[in-house]
Amino acid sequence: MSLEKTFQTYKDRADFYLIYLKEAHASDGNRPARHVDITQHTTLDERTKAANSCVADLKLSMPLLVDNMKNTVGDAFQGHPDRLFILTPEGKIAFRGERGPRGFKVDEMRSALETLLTPAAKQE
Repeated sequence: MSLEKTFQTYKDRADFYLIYLKEAHASDGNRPARHVDITQHTTLDERTKAANSCVADLKLSMPLLVDNMKNTVGDAFQGHPDRLFILTPEGKIAFRGERGPRGFKVDEMRSALETLLTPAAKQE
């Protein structure tokens, strides 16, 4: 199941956010991407424009947040280049996917989410 489909399926039962981090494969970096030409962002405005472009290109409709230029979220969650998380309402990590791209497994996150949202899991 795709990330967008997972969002559409569970958005009434869980809050979803896509957090855009620093560019993983900037064209001016050590490991440039072959399919896009994006230089490493030097301002929050540049990062926000790239984030909006990414969401549009991927046809994602979930709410978008953008990490600050100090990379606070990316560093705290070790989310670079991409990673899936589920947090409890109390802010504890209930699911931590492996780092992407190989570890970006939406089906694993979806299974964990389904387990967490079942009444039996909530009562334990």
